[in-house]
Amino acid sequence: MRSMQVAALALLALTLTEGKILLKRDGLPPAGPPQTRAKAPEFGWFKQRLDHFDTTDNRTWSMRFMNQSQFFELGGPIFVFLGGEWEISSGYLQTGQMFDMAAEHHGYMFYTEHRYYGKSFPFNNVSSDSLKYLTTDQALADVAYFITHMKRTMRGMANSKVVVVGGSYSATMAQWMRLKYPHLITAALASSAPAKAVEDFKEYFEVVSDNIKLNSVECWDTIKNGTAAMVDLLETAAGKKKLEGLLNTCTPIRTEEPYRAYLFSSIGGIFAGIVQYAYIGQIKNECNQLLRNSGSPLEKLSSYVRAQYGGDCVGDYDEFLEYYAIDNITEYIHRQWYYQTCTEYGFYQTTSSDDQPFGKTMPLSLNHHTCKDLFGKEFNVDLLRRGINRTNIVYGGYDMEVTKVVSVHGTVDPWHAVGLTKDLNPEAPVFIVNGTSHCADLSSISDYDLPEMYAAKKRSKELIAKWLK
Repeated sequence: MRSMQVAALALLALTLTEGKILLKRDGLPPAGPPQTRAKAPEFGWFKQRLDHFDTTDNRTWSMRFMNQSQFFELGGPIFVFLGGEWEISSGYLQTGQMFDMAAEHHGYMFYTEHRYYGKSFPFNNVSSDSLKYLTTDQALADVAYFITHMKRTMRGMANSKVVVVGGSYSATMAQWMRLKYPHLITAALASSAPAKAVEDFKEYFEVVSDNIKLNSVECWDTIKNGTAAMVDLLETAAGKKKLEGLLNTCTPIRTEEPYRAYLFSSIGGIFAGIVQYAYIGQIKNECNQLLRNSGSPLEKLSSYVRAQYGGDCVGDYDEFLEYYAIDNITEYIHRQWYYQTCTEYGFYQTTSSDDQPFGKTMPLSLNHHTCKDLFGKEFNVDLLRRGINRTNIVYGGYDMEVTKVVSVHGTVDPWHAVGLTKDLNPEAPVFIVNGTSHCADLSSISDYDLPEMYAAKKRSKELIAKWLK
């Protein structure tokens, strides 16, 4: 067994492990360094019901949270950073927009960990049966019960107003907390929130494509022509053997689905991750690295892919399944997020659009296979589509009726394509920031911000302040 390796930045789009890049394009960028005035937060545990909607089920579990009280004055507001599909850490309680707002308004800060992530597990495994309580409804109820308890039991909080803040999936949760629990939640700040569940998220790679082309047409052409050459090589045994050497695959390439699609997802996912979390100038820098390689587009692209793996071989679909089939909680796994996509959200990033450079190499069927192979044959297309339909009916998709919510997106972030792109109403504005990536607005206001980003952050803080009066 190859030794585990983790990508340089935790919780970014791609995780390199077991000699393969796992298809993980979600989560928050890491918070910046703590501000000099920031004190270390504390950890705590809160007992939650396993099933908030079945009063005959008395089972409970312990949810982890963090709290930071350094700015709090009695009666001040409560700020809750919502955990998503990751393990909580201290960063966003020591710097960033929420930290700054808590300082300004003398607020108390919490960071709640999402059920089934980090150390907040209802069961000692994440088998398909155990994961049935991993739903949006239950996760939102966890936050509602947590907030209610804290307001009742902590000194000076009985009449405190509550602001929830989230990024990526937890930004969607922030929007939906205000939607479903308006009597508890005063306002919400949602950074890079997907608003509508979709099965075929073809727009994702369209945005990746647009941003690559915007930085370098030659780079885009090289990716397109290199990918097309790889597709051609798979037509013959000799070509397949050549491609195995060019990419340094761990095992002989299998050309049937879903093996073929997984191979190309391992390539396309590299560029998806770069674009989604790009800092200013990064896409151009990466394109320059690709173009500096010698040879044909095929050779340039292959050399670039090998470099991204850092000397490890490129794994296949069987290795992916082996890793994500692990159902104990002693290892870091991301099986839980796949479960959520298979039962409620979809968000499957395909190449069914013609407006991207990867051909038709990543079909929707890859994800259909993944759901059944990871969780069981009952996790089929019908279940997926029923779950997506329910999510959009219950939470409203692009037509959610909500107020006192600020939503911010960056045009570089592919997730903005399924987010809110226009104001819902005067009290639910949407700020689209040109040239910025996933969750970039969660950081503190800085003189280094692009003018549009500076303005969006400033306006977000002003609106939250107005709604707290």
